[in-house]
This record gives sequence, structure tokens and C-alpha cells, in this order.
Amino acid sequence: MKLLIWGITGFFALLWTGAASMLAAAVNWLAASSADPEILGVQAMAQWPLPDWLAAWMPPGVIDPLKASISELMDSVVTATSWIVPMLGWLSPLIWVIWGVVLVLMLVLAGGFHILSARNSRPAA
Repeated sequence: MKLLIWGITGFFALLWTGAASMLAAAVNWLAASSADPEILGVQAMAQWPLPDWLAAWMPPGVIDPLKASISELMDSVVTATSWIVPMLGWLSPLIWVIWGVVLVLMLVLAGGFHILSARNSRPAA
């Protein structure tokens, strides 16, 4: 039972580490690009060709408004970069601090389950 507890904890710790790593990499990439409209592809989005499989699954009247909505959302993101870009410098370290706190909480929880498992597995006297 103890091996199962620590195995599950290790699995979730690896998932949590991967998620934090990908999020920190995305934040660092966004900070390096400074949300350049060309990198985000705001103008290019309007010219994206429609995949064949999407045309088969979605009605044609839905696709154009969806592309327009996403393009407007990306324009809003580019407009908001004046206050987002300075924040990106400290967001990556904050992600890793939150990662550490959650990882410690996971280990404490697994340790608690380990102790409970040890108490329950003792033979009665």
C-alpha cells in the first residue's frame, strides 16, 4: 500500500512538474516575443486555409464568425500587452514558487497517507 501511495504521488509530481515547466516556457516565450502581432499571427489568422475535416464537421456559417472572434481576441491580447509584458518578467519565478508549494503539499499529503497506512497495517495485539 505504501508503494502505491508513493507511486501515485510520484506520478502526480511528474505531471505537475511537466505542467509547470510548459507554462513557464510559454511565459518565457511570450516575454521574449513581447507579444509581437506578427509572432502571434493576428493578421495571418484571417488568411488561414480551412482544414478539410473542419468543413465536414462544422456548418459553413459558423466558421467565419469563429475566425472573426478569434482574430478580435488576438487583437485584444496585442492591445493589452502594454501592461502584460512588464508582468511577464516575474510571472515565471512565481510559477516555480507555486510549483514548489504545491509539491510540498503533495509530499505532506503522501506522508500522511503513509503514516495512516502504517498504523492500519499493524496486527492487533
